[in-house]
Amino acid sequence: MIQGAIFDADGTLLDSMGMWDTVGERYLASLGVTARPGLRQILFPLSLSQCAAYLRESYGLSLSVDAIEAGINGSIRSFYCEQVVCKTGAKEFLQALRERGIPAVLATATDRAVMMEGLRRTGLLPLLDAVYTCGELGVDKRTPALFHHARAQMGTAIEATWVFEDAVHAAQTAYQAGYRVAGVADPYSDQEALKATCHWYLTDWADFAGFYQQA
Repeated sequence: MIQGAIFDADGTLLDSMGMWDTVGERYLASLGVTARPGLRQILFPLSLSQCAAYLRESYGLSLSVDAIEAGINGSIRSFYCEQVVCKTGAKEFLQALRERGIPAVLATATDRAVMMEGLRRTGLLPLLDAVYTCGELGVDKRTPALFHHARAQMGTAIEATWVFEDAVHAAQTAYQAGYRVAGVADPYSDQEALKATCHWYLTDWADFAGFYQQA
């Protein structure tokens, strides 16, 4: 029986991957630098601080990693404050978990201050018990450390904790670590690969009853 749930944010609860798809290119362009092909694929699994470090080293930027991170944050903060929306049905799904007494937490690679703006704007924040970030723990989702930390705070059993992810690499990490994994459809991820590495696949957030019966 499901004891707790760990949710990704971007591409899972929030309809925000379109913005992230070009954030590296847009930041480099603001410095007059042209990005090389494939930058999105390189940056996708990294935390924000790791992205900043990669851009500094790979493009020979004279700015410090902290300055680059601040610049990227500045370019995306307005999106979360003014434009981001949650995926249809996400709020109702979280509400249904809350009504059943199942704790739900967020585990994200996005900067906390930026993410909190988005969660407030979309009305999701009151439905989450806690927010944990890769940056604060100094990890990324290629290891299960963030999931383990979030689960430990809930006090749930690993085999009864569900992880909701749209990203294949993060879903694989959770799956291999022993979590139950729900893949969430998003056009920016490889859907066939996601289906192959999850226990339940959600084409959208509408079928809570089907998920709950499975969980």
